[in-house]
Amino acid sequence: MLQNYFHLESIVEKLIHEHFALDENLEKVMWINPEITSELRLIQITADTIPSGDVLSFYFPPSKEIPYPMLIAQVTPEEWRQVLRDEIPLPEAWSLENHKEYAREMVAV
Repeated sequence: MLQNYFHLESIVEKLIHEHFALDENLEKVMWINPEITSELRLIQITADTIPSGDVLSFYFPPSKEIPYPMLIAQVTPEEWRQVLRDEIPLPEAWSLENHKEYAREMVAV
């Protein structure tokens, strides 16, 4: 189980690094419920998305590069502040309790 987590963590960090390189307006990425090793749950905070008033995640099936199913949501910085104030709920079974935060400054691009 721990080995799975470290494998997953290296995949997540590589993916996040790539996303920061591709999107210059990407401010932060939250890895939601990192203790779950059966799928990836990410929230990207970027000004380059259209506000929806929801945290809508999109499903990506496992692939050769990322052998885990992925759920990725994008929110604006204001929507993220609303999530933190409990004004916009996270998807069911998602929690910020043990999330990991990655900011652009933390990730060498």
